[in-house]
Amino acid sequence: MKKLTYILILFSLILVNQKAHGTAQIPDFLIYKGDTLSIFTNPLESYFDKKPRPDKVFQRYGYNSTACWRGYIGYWELRNDSLFLVELQGDSTKIDLSLIFKDRETNKKIHADWHSSSLLNPYGKLIHYEHMGYGSIYEYEKRFEFTKGILTGIVHLDNSKSRKSKFTQDNKLLRDYILNNTNHSLIPDSVKMARVFVQIISVTSEGKIDSVIIARGFNKDLDEEAKRVVKSIPDWDVLYKHGEPYNLLWNIPVVFKRNKKVRPANKPQ
Repeated sequence: MKKLTYILILFSLILVNQKAHGTAQIPDFLIYKGDTLSIFTNPLESYFDKKPRPDKVFQRYGYNSTACWRGYIGYWELRNDSLFLVELQGDSTKIDLSLIFKDRETNKKIHADWHSSSLLNPYGKLIHYEHMGYGSIYEYEKRFEFTKGILTGIVHLDNSKSRKSKFTQDNKLLRDYILNNTNHSLIPDSVKMARVFVQIISVTSEGKIDSVIIARGFNKDLDEEAKRVVKSIPDWDVLYKHGEPYNLLWNIPVVFKRNKKVRPANKPQ
């Protein structure tokens, strides 16, 4: 097992990240083959499917932060294909496990025999940051599968074919592209400015936007023009999650302005 200092250093790095990004969640940790892995799963929560959740305990002793809504950080160990709870960490102290478990002894590691699901360990390069929960996407994932706390298999997942578009990384570039490639002459005479919101539904493996809908429209002509210009964006994010193609839903505003001088429509800059 890596020394506790390693765990504390890793934990402090994650805290820095959370301060920068708000409500993405601090993970639990899994000790596996001498390494300490972050896991985007909280096995203790499945215990509370059948047992009362001790919210007062977590409120008093737990980790109180929007980056840890569950109120604790769990440390788990996989030993001889069995999953054990090692400790629960609060703000500044360990949480006494006897306050949580009333149906078993707590003077030793607790076998997580209630857990019949997977644990997901993301690793490698951060590809896409998601502000909420465990939505962020990393290059690779290991999925540990369990039945009643016993390991039944490990699946290796590859998200490395993901790539980010310059248009999602640079808001000004995207805004300028849409503004300069929209046919503004379609705007009604009585209107100075109109806005249509286009939702991107799916993207091909080559980064071509192939499906959009109108999330909030204005009229038929402007709606169709807004769809056309969004679908004409030369390149978009290609994302994989859990080893499979993954489509984020994007809402793109298309602004029409009266007397806007632009290049002819359908000719990207």
